[in-house]
Amino acid sequence: MSDAVLTVAEEPSPRTEARAATPYDAFISYSHANDKPLAAALQAAMQRLGKAWYQRRALRLFRDDTSLTATPHLWPSIEQALGQSRFLILMASPEAAASRWVNQELAWWLEHKGADTVLIALTAGELEWDSKAGDFRASEAMPLPPALRGKFTDEPLLIDLRPYRGAASPRDAHFTDLAASIAAALHGRAKEDLLSQEVRRQRRALRLAGSAVALLVVLLGLAGWQWNVARTQRNLAEHNLALATETANNLVFSLAQKFRNSGLPVALVGDILARARQLQDQLTSSGEISPDLRHSQAAALVETAVTLMDSGDAKSALAAERQAHDIFQALLASAPQNTLYRRDVAVSDFQIGYMLFLMQGDLASALASYQDGQAIIVSLAREQPINTDWQRSLAAFDERIGGVFKAQGDIAGALTSYRNALAISTALATKDPSNTLWQRDVAITNVAIGDVLTIEGDLGGALDSYRNALSISTLLAHNEADSTLWQTDMAGEDDKIGQTLSVRGDLPGALTAYRDGLAIRKTLAQNDPGNTEWQRNLSISDNDIGDVFAAQGKFADALATYRDGLLIRKALVQKDPGNTEWQRDLSVSEDNIAAVLRAQGDLAGALAGYRDSLAIRKALVQKSPGNGDWQRDLVIANDNVGELLQAQGDLPGALAMFSDSLTIARSQAEKDPTNAQWQQEFAFVLPQIAQVKIAAADAPGAVAADQEWVEAARQNYAATPSDGSKARLAHALGDLSWMLTLNKNPQDALKRVDEALTLDPSLLVLQGNKADALLLLGRFDEARTIYLANMDKKLGDKPFPQVVREDFDQLRKFGIDTPDMKRIEELLTG
Repeated sequence: MSDAVLTVAEEPSPRTEARAATPYDAFISYSHANDKPLAAALQAAMQRLGKAWYQRRALRLFRDDTSLTATPHLWPSIEQALGQSRFLILMASPEAAASRWVNQELAWWLEHKGADTVLIALTAGELEWDSKAGDFRASEAMPLPPALRGKFTDEPLLIDLRPYRGAASPRDAHFTDLAASIAAALHGRAKEDLLSQEVRRQRRALRLAGSAVALLVVLLGLAGWQWNVARTQRNLAEHNLALATETANNLVFSLAQKFRNSGLPVALVGDILARARQLQDQLTSSGEISPDLRHSQAAALVETAVTLMDSGDAKSALAAERQAHDIFQALLASAPQNTLYRRDVAVSDFQIGYMLFLMQGDLASALASYQDGQAIIVSLAREQPINTDWQRSLAAFDERIGGVFKAQGDIAGALTSYRNALAISTALATKDPSNTLWQRDVAITNVAIGDVLTIEGDLGGALDSYRNALSISTLLAHNEADSTLWQTDMAGEDDKIGQTLSVRGDLPGALTAYRDGLAIRKTLAQNDPGNTEWQRNLSISDNDIGDVFAAQGKFADALATYRDGLLIRKALVQKDPGNTEWQRDLSVSEDNIAAVLRAQGDLAGALAGYRDSLAIRKALVQKSPGNGDWQRDLVIANDNVGELLQAQGDLPGALAMFSDSLTIARSQAEKDPTNAQWQQEFAFVLPQIAQVKIAAADAPGAVAADQEWVEAARQNYAATPSDGSKARLAHALGDLSWMLTLNKNPQDALKRVDEALTLDPSLLVLQGNKADALLLLGRFDEARTIYLANMDKKLGDKPFPQVVREDFDQLRKFGIDTPDMKRIEELLTG
């Protein structure tokens, strides 16, 4: 087993051989959104082509199988893998073009190795080489990341994998032919040679499978014969049994490695390995087996688990790993102080936890497995406190456990685990201050802790964590002034500090932090104007600063800063109209500028800006209707336009906008009934529709809208009882009670407001609604008591008597007027 098992990086197969052992033939860069299965199929096909019978794989290819956004610690290892690779294979698609991480990988490659070693596998979009321009033609479906634009001097090697994006098999003949085109470039051989060798290899693999099964049958017969001999010739039988067991263990170990990425059918691989495991079980249960043989059996099972996991058979992989764990546990029970056995059990716990968490979603069992392994490593670390391997293993367990806690919603538990990891990283970095990656780990962990503290509402603690991270990044940047990585980290940490200070109300402090980040990003962008990621970050700084100016009421400054960001984003979109992330950024800038114009009273200008944003968001939703975030963006855009139209008196136009939002919210809520965001959209859109209906003198329509709002709020409160959901239901009932009153139904209005008061008796608006309903029902004395009890209070910034008079004015517009209303007005005036 490899010592690389207990590392912080999320590896799909932690027991794979160490990455630094040999250089990679190629680095595969792709978007995880849609190309993960296709990338795996391409890797399997290329590794098989040209493979000699004694080789595990023909090519060594690096394919990251984790989420960089979830684990920022991974970039240093990605950077290391890029440096060790001879070629870069880009799986080009619009998603890859929009991916920050794919672009970062390409930018690093071009800076250090150039475009001549970039090979392209097209998985979506359109690519057409323009020989006159010496570059690919720009289009809406341009699938190349921004870093690659204009970098080729000649047309690069390109294969078209678009027909295989939905379902690709390394065994498909045409797919293999396409993979051979790239593999041949890596081998430096003719494609025809690779393909003819593959035909011979497949025939040999099938013979190997048949031979393996035959050998297993022979060994099973041998085991049975030796078991009979054992009854009469025990000593000789035990010797032979040991030899047979060792042979079986070695066979399973060898087969597991040979079948990994072999291209054989998954079912056949699983069947052969199952037979081999059965042989192991029969032999080991036939007599006394030495600890070394048991250990080799477990090692073979570990290899089997890795192969099964790589082939997609998660259930069988977990079964093999658990069988190995049981053997390791039994060995440890016989020798409790054996360090190797202790470590093996911990590693197996780690691997089982990984499978349960990431492959089965069994959080409780994964946590238990991680904690069992962690307990062993804790004891080893206590015995050998200077052993950095144990310390790093502890940090790995803490990070994995923190991930489980976070997935369970246990933010406090996650915070404790992350802080334990921080303590370890800090200690390691203190021992070796020259190790910049360890120093950066400390900074990154501080940021992660700051984010969790922000969720908890501990803004002071979050601020301290962000500032700790910034101090580390600042020192690293000072020592390595040419490193853009440290500069980028500093700007990001300035943003975190600015956000936190802004939430705390320290707007001048937030502005200073944002400006520090802006200064760094301006320098980076000026030094490399073609770096679109830095241009985008520059626009983010402009937006953040504009937000502070707007919050301070400095609308002219806010408008100027927002427009600076808008110019950058328009230029980016012009370079790549198909980049959806940049399109969304542009819509956000339009919204921000419109909001300032609205605050300045320029409703026409604001409406134009909101409509520009709406057009962008409609186009995005049309491209990807299943994107829930873009659907919600579209709802917000509709609401913004609707509010402006309502303010300008265009009630039909406003109602159309709000109705569009309601249609989207209904559709999304039906798909995901537990999604709190869509419940909140109901709580915003439905009362807006009710207000427009009332303004149009459509009281029944207003009642219908509020009734739907009440029903949605009631369901939300029943599903997730909380103070927030209770308050939303009380407000919905209160609004419905008023609409019922205007619709000349005071009896139902009284029922609704009484229900609302049981939820929140402190709401003054409910007291007023109840008094109005009682008054119209002829219960004057009860109504008068409520009016007089509240006449010295304020509802918002209005005195209660003024609110009552305004309510009566609205009642009269709907044809509701009684002598008792005039009596109450006189009482409140007196």
